[in-house]
Amino acid sequence: MKYFTKIFICEIFFFIFCFSLQAQIPAPAKSVPNFRLYQFNGQPFVREQLPTNKLIFFIFFDITCDHCQHVFQEINAHYSAMKNVAMYLVSLDSEAGMANFITRFAPNLVGKPNIILLRDIQNEFIQKFTPRKYPSMFLYNPQKQLLLYDDEPAHFTQFLAAINRAAHK
Repeated sequence: MKYFTKIFICEIFFFIFCFSLQAQIPAPAKSVPNFRLYQFNGQPFVREQLPTNKLIFFIFFDITCDHCQHVFQEINAHYSAMKNVAMYLVSLDSEAGMANFITRFAPNLVGKPNIILLRDIQNEFIQKFTPRKYPSMFLYNPQKQLLLYDDEPAHFTQFLAAINRAAHK
C-alpha cells in the first residue's frame, strides 16, 4: 500500500511541476503594445502609425530559421488573400539579410504597398509582444486587439481563414 501512495504522491508533484512550467510561458500580447521598430530608411515606426481600418499581421522571423522559410513560402503562395491586410515583417537581422530572405522565399511580397519590413534594433519585440519562438504570427483587428497567435508554420491556414472571415463581415 505504501508503494502506491508514494507513486501517487510523485505523480501529483510531477503534475504540479509541469503545470508551473507551463504557467511561466508568457501569453502573446493581447493588444498591440507601444513599440519602436525601424524601417529600412532608418526611420522609426511606432504603434500610432498602424492603420485603424485594416487587419494587422505581424510576423517575427529569423533569416536562418527553416520554419520561417516554410511559412514565408505559404504567405507568398497566398498573398492575394492577404493583400488587404497591413503586414509587418519583423526581424533582428540586417536589412540585407532580410531583403535577401524575402526575395528568395516570398518574392510576391517585394514592393507591395501593404508590406513593411521592420528591424528590431533595440531588441524590444520579444519583451513587448512575447512571441514564443520563430516564426511567431500575430493577427490583430483594426482596434489592435489580438485575434489569433500561432508559431507553427503548419497552422498558417488558420490565419487565412480568420482573414477571410473578417473580409466577409
